[in-house]
Amino acid sequence: MIPSKIAGFIFCVLLFFSFNAWAAEEIEKKQDEKKIFTIIEFESTFMNRKKEKLLEVLGEPDRKWEHSGKKIWTYHKIIKDQEKFWDQNILFDFNRINRMWATPAGASSTPSGHEDK
Repeated sequence: MIPSKIAGFIFCVLLFFSFNAWAAEEIEKKQDEKKIFTIIEFESTFMNRKKEKLLEVLGEPDRKWEHSGKKIWTYHKIIKDQEKFWDQNILFDFNRINRMWATPAGASSTPSGHEDK
C-alpha cells in the first residue's frame, strides 16, 4: 500500500487544487454580474452626468441608436421594478444625460424607421 505520508500529501494537493478551481469560478462569476438598479437609484445616480461617467460605471451599452440627431444608449435588464426586469434607455444632449426611460425587457424601444448605430 501507499505510505501514509504520501497519501496525506496527495490528499492535500487534490484538496488545494479543487479549492482553487472553485474560487476562480466564483471570481469570474462575480465579474460577469452587472448591478441591477431601481428606477430611482438609476436616475439619481446618472441624471445630468457626462457620458464618460456612465461608461466608467456601466461599461459599453448593449445598443446605440439615434433619434432626431440625439444619441440614445440602451442597457438591457439593468432596472428591476414591480418584480420585472426593464431595459433602460438614455438620451444624450451635449454629451450629458438629458432623459431616461425604461421599457419592458425584450420590447423594442426604437421607434419605427430608426436604425441602430
